[in-house]
Amino acid sequence: RKLEKRPTRQELIDHNVLKNSNASPAVQAAQLKLAHSQLEDQLERKLGNRPTRQELIDHNVLKDSNLAPALQAKEAELGRSLLEDQLERKLENRPPREKLVEQHIITDEC
Repeated sequence: RKLEKRPTRQELIDHNVLKNSNASPAVQAAQLKLAHSQLEDQLERKLGNRPTRQELIDHNVLKDSNLAPALQAKEAELGRSLLEDQLERKLENRPPREKLVEQHIITDEC
């Protein structure tokens, strides 16, 4: 009865118990080891070609900050808020249009 319930070869291949290959198990192990080492070599090459942190900073991919990553978003938000405040103060202190026309900085045609 247990032999009748045994999964078929295709079911074992589908569940990755057996490899889908006609090679002997010893050759399959060598194939698997070769594929694994090729994958390792490919990963090492890609990691070796990865740009450095300074290159990423130079290309504006990363921000040059010594803060923890969790705080960098707050730092950017604070910087933007400061810029908005500075712009608002400069706009408030800007002379009115009439004064600029009187001083002949702009013409009245605009």
